Amino acid sequence: MKITFLGTGDMFSVEQHHNSMLAEFGDTHLVIDFPESNAKALKEYGFPMTDIHNVFITHLHEDHINGVQMLGYYAQIVGDRKPQLFIHEELVDPLWNILSPGMRYTTDGERTMSDYYDIVPLPDGGTFELGGVTFETFRTQHVPGMVSNGLLAKPYFYYSADSTLDQERVQQAAADVQLIFHECHMHDLVIKSHTSLQDLQQLPAEVRQKTVLMHYHDEYADADKRAQFNREHDLRMVGTLESFELAV
Repeated sequence: MKITFLGTGDMFSVEQHHNSMLAEFGDTHLVIDFPESNAKALKEYGFPMTDIHNVFITHLHEDHINGVQMLGYYAQIVGDRKPQLFIHEELVDPLWNILSPGMRYTTDGERTMSDYYDIVPLPDGGTFELGGVTFETFRTQHVPGMVSNGLLAKPYFYYSADSTLDQERVQQAAADVQLIFHECHMHDLVIKSHTSLQDLQQLPAEVRQKTVLMHYHDEYADADKRAQFNREHDLRMVGTLESFELAV
């Protein structure tokens, strides 16, 4: 499995795209979240947007879904098939409420989300399979009252999405995966809906050594600053369009 980060930035990032990951495996793929910045990142990476067939949505904050309208239109107008959209069942209608003002009315009449996407609604803890890989969803601790989900793909990766640290879950998953991709805001302050560097430093050393940091602010868009951080810590920071090769 090849993992490539299409973006690593937080909501306010202007230099490194918003956080999103492309996993390529077998003859298929999965994109986690689809911010608008993915269009540029995919072009830079050399992956046509018409070839995006599988997307998983973690939650409905703008920096994770503001490219979903564009992808739906692009697939319909330029592509030859609807992408599959894997999403928690409680987010399907709220997502369409966001997209509907721009996608409902067309020159060919009114449309629904199923005209643009093959929707795969998932219950709490739901799983789905692509290319022989089973993806397990789990609820994350992000904003109270908001449905948000991470993703586990054994034996490959754990993906926290936006969340505070669930130390017990991370430590349990570490034994089953090669890498842990975890958000880390990197600010020297408390942000109640996100994970800090100090939080992650409490993990056991063997878990930290598997942990890759994403969804951080633009100070670390600078490659030299990331490299310095990586030399000084057993946690690692990933950069935009950086890839990882994970074996079975």
